[in-house]
Amino acid sequence: MSADPTADARDLFDRGHAALTADDPREALECFTRAVNLRPDVAAGYRARARAFAALDRRGEALADLDRAVRLKPDDPAAYAERAELLFRQKSYDAAAADCDTVLSLDSGWAAVHGLRAQCYAAAGRTDQALEDFAAAIAGDPSHAAGYLLARANLHLDGERYTESAADCSAALQLDPESAAAYRTRGLAHRGLGDLAAAEADLSEAIRLDPDAGLTRLARASVRSALGHLADAEADADEVIRQAPSAHAHALRGMCRQGRGDAEGALADFTEAVRLGPNDPGGYNLRAAVHAQAGRYADAVRDHLAALERSPRDPAAFNHLAWLWATAPDDAVRNGERAKECAVRACELTEWQDPTFLDTLAAACAECGEFADAVRWQEKAIGLADPDLAAEYVDRLELYRRGEPYRD
Repeated sequence: MSADPTADARDLFDRGHAALTADDPREALECFTRAVNLRPDVAAGYRARARAFAALDRRGEALADLDRAVRLKPDDPAAYAERAELLFRQKSYDAAAADCDTVLSLDSGWAAVHGLRAQCYAAAGRTDQALEDFAAAIAGDPSHAAGYLLARANLHLDGERYTESAADCSAALQLDPESAAAYRTRGLAHRGLGDLAAAEADLSEAIRLDPDAGLTRLARASVRSALGHLADAEADADEVIRQAPSAHAHALRGMCRQGRGDAEGALADFTEAVRLGPNDPGGYNLRAAVHAQAGRYADAVRDHLAALERSPRDPAAFNHLAWLWATAPDDAVRNGERAKECAVRACELTEWQDPTFLDTLAAACAECGEFADAVRWQEKAIGLADPDLAAEYVDRLELYRRGEPYRD
């Protein structure tokens, strides 16, 4: 080293930047640390070392260095912008947004910071502000507009604004036609709009571009199942399970198998879903349905109770139990009073607006011999149900008017 600490520090900075470019953050950290020790008064040195710390996932030390850079040079928007990005990664959304505010107050031309602040606002649930910032980022930073459009599309998707989400994805794909993520998000938007054929086409294109995207393949499996393409949906689930088994994938494959009449295969998948996701009530409820269909009512009750232990406010689990206890053909299983208790709870949790649950309450009242109440609740269920369900409910209504309970 020379006798000039400034020159030595500059040489170390150059070596550190070269190491970062060569993807050697440890070497970069050593160089930047030596440089900072030589010139502790230079804010740029701390910013450079913060990048090395961040590359090594030592975010606390990176933030500490950026704090020093801000103190040394409080009018430098770059230090605030870099700190905002790190704070965002740590999910400190309000603090990150505050740093973005400072950047824009120092230099209103930082369009990329509008994009970062938009993501902060979106993560914090401040949707209107996020949308405003995304618009500013798209207009002010056209070279990165595809990314901002996709981020805004996902925000629209989360808010169930499916038309807006699909439009943003289409705009993003015009700028980046090979974006698997944009095809995936647009596919999910089409699914939300009920256009399952378009959803399948977009998700298939996303998979072509990114064959290992398990979540995309699961989404396509769900769409294919809804379209009635059960073999294709099961094949998608097979591939996901081959790559990375999950409770969700086994549950979905089990539903496909159940739909194709493979009760044994469905039971195996639902059991595996329970093993992989023991705290998820879904697997228990799905397995219970297979047990009930096979006449193993005690096993079905046990699984529904296990689901309720894990989700005590799940109206569907209450409804399933009530239906079993009210309508099972096995006299030893039925329990009218418990059925009515569970059915009432399911209706309370859905504010008495779900016709399926009201239909179950009517069946429970009939099992208790309370046929006037059964008729009343069944009539309300018919009034709320769509035509297909209403026809089935009318048949049960006639039973209750004759003073007869329903057996499933």
